[in-house]
Amino acid sequence: MKNIYPLIFICIFSFLNYSCPKPDITPAYLIFFEEDFKDCLDVSNYNNEHEQNYDPIELNAIKQQKFSDVFVSLNGKELGYWHLPCTIPLLPNYSGTNNIRIIPCVKLINTAQTCTRYLFVTPVDIFCEIEKEKEYRLPVKVEYVKSVEFPILEIFSQSTKFTPRIPSFPATIEIVYDEEFEKNIGKITLTDTTKYFDIVTPYFPMLGSGERQFWELSYKSENGQITTHLGYENTISGITNQDLIVFYSTKGEWKKAYIDISESVMKACDIASQVSMRLNITGIKDDANLASYFYFENIKLITMSAPY
Repeated sequence: MKNIYPLIFICIFSFLNYSCPKPDITPAYLIFFEEDFKDCLDVSNYNNEHEQNYDPIELNAIKQQKFSDVFVSLNGKELGYWHLPCTIPLLPNYSGTNNIRIIPCVKLINTAQTCTRYLFVTPVDIFCEIEKEKEYRLPVKVEYVKSVEFPILEIFSQSTKFTPRIPSFPATIEIVYDEEFEKNIGKITLTDTTKYFDIVTPYFPMLGSGERQFWELSYKSENGQITTHLGYENTISGITNQDLIVFYSTKGEWKKAYIDISESVMKACDIASQVSMRLNITGIKDDANLASYFYFENIKLITMSAPY
């Protein structure tokens, strides 16, 4: 009698297995290439939306980004981060409209997280019907969100906000014309008698809690490394300086760097609502017997209101 129970169980399992409809797991595919994100930031209406008066060179500077990854969700379900170029399998609702959300991402230098969503720009929401096994390459166009500001926008057009921290120090930024970019950039040369440079911006107010803040710079160097710092004055916290990131010689190759300074500024503020801060860049030779060259295309400090 007891041998009949396994047989009954097998019969029930077989019945359920063959009577229940199996979910359709035939995917469609979403495809992205690096060029989809190279010119995806629309700043044509930035001045009107943000009550600014940036000229075309400045607008071009804030438009420049290096989006290395993309964050995707489908109908509210997160599909995660994908490094460009990528092919993302989708299991959508084949019988109706689907919502694909796309957020550009950047590589961060100073956090354990390899990349993060660039929340300074609006996400892309696309509503569409999707067919099985088809490949989709969707347009990507984003704008800066309304609360974005640029406390520092250094483009080296005719002058620069960066000066030697010690006024008598000889190493300064000179404005030179660059053939590749067809515009002026900043250049620092360390000759055989000058071992390092140390430059700063003027102090300016920065809000602490509830802000998202990135320091972004486009640079290259030959025979030298640079270090970034934040300087503070008259802080309740007692913090006056914070070392950030060391960038080693790029051997003449242009690089784009993103540094998240949100937590650093918040700690410096302590219980105050804002802090007086400046950007500080130092550079030193790799080989003391050779000249070193440092170039900066643009340096930006971008902020936005962002609840954490």
